[in-house]
Amino acid sequence: MTFPVLRHTAVRQLVHVLVDGPSGYRTARDLEALFRDLGHASALLKTESRIDYVTRVIEEAQHRGQSERLLEAVIQAEAARDTRAALQRLISDILSPYGWTVHHDPVAGFRVQPLVIQAAPLTPDVLDTPDFGHVFLTDAEGQLLQDRWAEAVLHHAGTWRMGSIALSTMLEHVLVACLQAYPQQARASSEAPQHLGAIREWRLEVLLAVAHERGWITLTAADFPYRVRHYRHYITPAHELREGDVWNDALMGDTWRKVKRTMDELRDRTQAMPPAVTKADGMNAFQRAQLNAKYQKRRV
Repeated sequence: MTFPVLRHTAVRQLVHVLVDGPSGYRTARDLEALFRDLGHASALLKTESRIDYVTRVIEEAQHRGQSERLLEAVIQAEAARDTRAALQRLISDILSPYGWTVHHDPVAGFRVQPLVIQAAPLTPDVLDTPDFGHVFLTDAEGQLLQDRWAEAVLHHAGTWRMGSIALSTMLEHVLVACLQAYPQQARASSEAPQHLGAIREWRLEVLLAVAHERGWITLTAADFPYRVRHYRHYITPAHELREGDVWNDALMGDTWRKVKRTMDELRDRTQAMPPAVTKADGMNAFQRAQLNAKYQKRRV
């Protein structure tokens, strides 16, 4: 497996780690001695800043296909065990979005190698599906959301990015359906944007804020990770390439629990409220009748 070409953000992060990281502040002379010993001597350091010099060394190693050897040698060059361990962790964090990591073997030493993700066992709480029997969701919507939720469980196999997008889209759909079912209450919220007419045009973080202000959910918009509230940024790679966002299992587990909690709360806290749905809110007469019948049945 070929080591990937690191983007500008990752190179910049590596430069920071090597110049001012766990090893402490490295002077220009320290850096020149370090890379000379590693086979990357340069006569241009006198005319370059420390940042430019290390950036060029990393880019040259990458061009020659020697990135792994350079990173391994930098870690191994440290005398202190704690410093080596800190460098290993930081460099692994930078490489993990590319599917690589730094592994330490007692015999072979530090090795840059492909990241192997062990899928966590699927426990009952992970497999548990929200009850999509909301009074403001049709049967077809509920079934589709159940199917999508079952697919999103794949995040436990390391598909964090796609899992987060899937959970965010489901959360947005349920919130839009809820607010459209109770348009007067939604628009009366102090969090409702007055310049946007259609509720379906409201951003996810606005939907969360309105639902919280109305008392339909207990979590605030700020309780959800940035990647959830702004999931549309991650549908295409541009934002992630620019920002260098890092994904991990802890973040996805937190997202999973919060999305499920919110969906369950929406159901529990609105089931005693008759939906006030009109054609203008995007539901036809047959669907509206289904919702009203479902509400009346629950009251019995």
